[in-house]
Amino acid sequence: MQSVSASRNSASDATLGSSGSAESQSPAGNDFVRPFGPSLPFLPNANLVGPVPDDFDFERHMTVPEGISRLGLPLGIRIRRNAEVERFNDESISETVDVLATPSPRPPDLDVGPALKVTYCYTESEIEELAHSQPLCDSLGPFPPSLIRQIAASRAKGKKEAELLRQVEKDKEKEADSSVRNKLIGTMEMQNPIKRVFGEAKEIVIPTIYLLNIRNRLIPPLHFFTNHRIESVHTSPQTIHTKFVRPFGIEEQSGEKVQLLDLGKMITLWGNDDNHECLSPLRFLEASKNLLAALQLLCKAPSEPRESTEGPTTNSTNYAIEYEQHLSYFKQLDDFEDTFAIWYDFEREARMDILLGNVVFDWAKYAARVHIILQTRQAIVSNAHLPRAKFPRLATSPDVSVARASSSKFFRDGAPACLLCGKPHRLFDHPGNISSFDDGKPLFV
Repeated sequence: MQSVSASRNSASDATLGSSGSAESQSPAGNDFVRPFGPSLPFLPNANLVGPVPDDFDFERHMTVPEGISRLGLPLGIRIRRNAEVERFNDESISETVDVLATPSPRPPDLDVGPALKVTYCYTESEIEELAHSQPLCDSLGPFPPSLIRQIAASRAKGKKEAELLRQVEKDKEKEADSSVRNKLIGTMEMQNPIKRVFGEAKEIVIPTIYLLNIRNRLIPPLHFFTNHRIESVHTSPQTIHTKFVRPFGIEEQSGEKVQLLDLGKMITLWGNDDNHECLSPLRFLEASKNLLAALQLLCKAPSEPRESTEGPTTNSTNYAIEYEQHLSYFKQLDDFEDTFAIWYDFEREARMDILLGNVVFDWAKYAARVHIILQTRQAIVSNAHLPRAKFPRLATSPDVSVARASSSKFFRDGAPACLLCGKPHRLFDHPGNISSFDDGKPLFV
């Protein structure tokens, strides 16, 4: 640029010198004589001799050149470099605008701003990363104005796309809701309507999941079999907790799992049957009847009836028959409702013995056990109303201590003694047909 200016200055000087010499040599030989004056200043930014003419291409001079790619440089360095370049370009454009705003004739030494510098480019991924991460922006700032505008545009674009996506999802939900609604219309029809007859008991259908639990030895508590609970399973299956387990009796790990009641969660929800308060006497009969119906569905009829009380024989009985006899015994008890809370624990124990322990029903043993329970309860209640006698404390002697120790050792190490007859067998194993001692006297109870 300097060489071009120098050549132009020398050419101008040469022109001026030649014309001056011509004028001095033959002043009368020319029709027009150019007056001699001082040389005009050369404007390096406009690249011409001043003043700047009106037809100067100001718009081209103020156009920022297209950026160059320097992706090898770190993003932070490019941002700082572009910030400096843009400040320089802004000052240059400001000077050029001042020249453009100056009316003609302009001062000969008034020059436009310097040529604009080139900036570094950013990738789309870098712009999106800056738009989505404010901490990254804070660590790399301050930003040049052009980069701020790009980030703002990217955020506005993302917001618009998110809004469009939400609108599309909303439209899909409306369409799906309309589709579901159209499918639902007219789908509720009464299947096999039943005319209710006054005084007629409602038919109870045992849930399949109850049958699966019984079959897999996960017996639900008795109060789960009340009509109300069974109806809840049918009408609100979404409130029932279930789990998938491998069927009972299948040792292969590849066996298909079955869906059963999750008894842990269901007992937390509905409670357990380990106390008589879970059922009233009436609900006890209702639940027991439904449990018996479930067992009758699961058990096939035996090949021949069981007659022996010593124990079952092959195919001579089943769970339903044994439980039906079990239930019949408790139903025939005198003062059933009054004594329900007293013998309920034994009933639950005997019920689980049948369902889980393959124990057969024995009327005599049931009668003996219930008789003892009721007599014990009566004795406790009677003694509770008697005044307690106070006896003087006896001094212990070595003989008394030895006798007490021997007695304790006898009861710890000796065979079990029946509370009815005193013979060496358990109370539960006492024969039902023996009601007196060997000498003919009645038993203790």
